[in-house]
Amino acid sequence: MPALALATSELVRAANADFPAATTEVAATLPVRAHVAYEIFADTGETPRWLSVIQAAHVLERGVDGRPSRVSFRAAFERATIGYVLHYQYRPEELTVMWESSRAGSIRIDGEARFQPLSHRACLMTYRLTLELPVSGDWVERHYDGHAASAVVGDFREHLRRCL
Repeated sequence: MPALALATSELVRAANADFPAATTEVAATLPVRAHVAYEIFADTGETPRWLSVIQAAHVLERGVDGRPSRVSFRAAFERATIGYVLHYQYRPEELTVMWESSRAGSIRIDGEARFQPLSHRACLMTYRLTLELPVSGDWVERHYDGHAASAVVGDFREHLRRCL
């Protein structure tokens, strides 16, 4: 990252030090097998198809397994549009997807989604999301009704119901 961009990023972070990271976590039952939910969720380039705040996703890099390892996103909220890049890690044997943004950026996002089999027709999705944005958490919380993880899981569950 160029020195000017890094310095600007650090200034933005320092100016917004009063806006702490917000972490939310939720667990929900999904009406599909765990490996099916995992595979659909792990196709991160297709996130705009099911997550209502994501306008666009572009796969920047793929891992040796062919899965997206670095993806840029554009998200639209009521009063702002933000862009960010996430780095993904996949643990197929644990049915877990993990992501994080660059530590140097002014927008920090990290989290994970885990899928646990409950039966041959259902699974438990546990979703954790940490957001640290260079804006007041007030408008983000209003957009997500105070719980971002629940909103994301709700959108994903609805997508599964419509498509499967």
